[in-house]
Amino acid sequence: MNRGLAAAIAISIGIAAAVATWWMPHPIRVAGVSLGDIALPLVGMKGFTLGANPYDLRLHGSAPALYPFTAMILLWPFTLLPLRLAAPAFMGLSSALLGWGVARHGRPWQLLLFLSPSYWSAVYSVQWSPAITAALLLPFLLPLAVVKPQLGVVLAAGGRWSRMPIVATLVLVSLSLAIWPVWPVEWLHKGNLHTFNGSVPLLVVPGFLLVGAVIAWRKREGRMLLAMAIVVQRYFYDQLPLYLIPKTWRQMTILLLTSWIAVAVCFRAGWIDVASGAQRRDVWIAVILGTFLPALALLVYNERFSSSSAATASSDPAPPPG
Repeated sequence: MNRGLAAAIAISIGIAAAVATWWMPHPIRVAGVSLGDIALPLVGMKGFTLGANPYDLRLHGSAPALYPFTAMILLWPFTLLPLRLAAPAFMGLSSALLGWGVARHGRPWQLLLFLSPSYWSAVYSVQWSPAITAALLLPFLLPLAVVKPQLGVVLAAGGRWSRMPIVATLVLVSLSLAIWPVWPVEWLHKGNLHTFNGSVPLLVVPGFLLVGAVIAWRKREGRMLLAMAIVVQRYFYDQLPLYLIPKTWRQMTILLLTSWIAVAVCFRAGWIDVASGAQRRDVWIAVILGTFLPALALLVYNERFSSSSAATASSDPAPPPG
């Protein structure tokens, strides 16, 4: 897709995402403004600029910020905006980057991932997963690996790493240490990391089947799925990278249908408590069945199909000379 059309698509998606984020309520509020997941690191960075330790700050009795200081540095520009604009600007920019990545380096039908439950869960919670998914398509975003460490493993496994992204990541970490040398110690001691209420898909029955992704470990999609299977995460927003696995619009439609069916079943059964953000085992089983295993099936199918096509091509007799 040419740059002009890709830019128009990305900007349109970014504006739509910003409007949706403005309109939606979000689970964490600051001064009467709902900010979602960026609230804690945003307030932490704001406090740091005023001389406070960001890991000593709390929101209405909540735990201290779980994010590393690197995340707070990247959120610093958003502290300059009116508080009401912070979440729309963050989600608008993240979504525009993801739209640009798909439009320029993917296939047009991959824009269907914006219809996934993972994307809309990310918008509701104001999560990093759209930007992190964009990093799988846009290498200059790979330094985001040090913003959300558990999903950083996914970027390490599935990202297109080269010298420049590695240097940029080291610069970001070095800058964070130059600004606040003791932040890793403060983060580990006061970050309250043990309160992260997530699960490892591989350990949720029948998530053990995800080891089948090893069949495609030589490909980025295979390594990405393996990484997604072993890192601790939360539903539904953290699973957004899985929507880069389908190879055709039909496969994308299948993954969208199965994942939305899983969400519908969970809501119908009353398993999802949006207000509390609780992570139920029943919902996790539905996510494994509705999102992870269909993604695995598509991965294995595509791997077997590409292998058989290559074998057929290699077995064709050579054309006669002349």
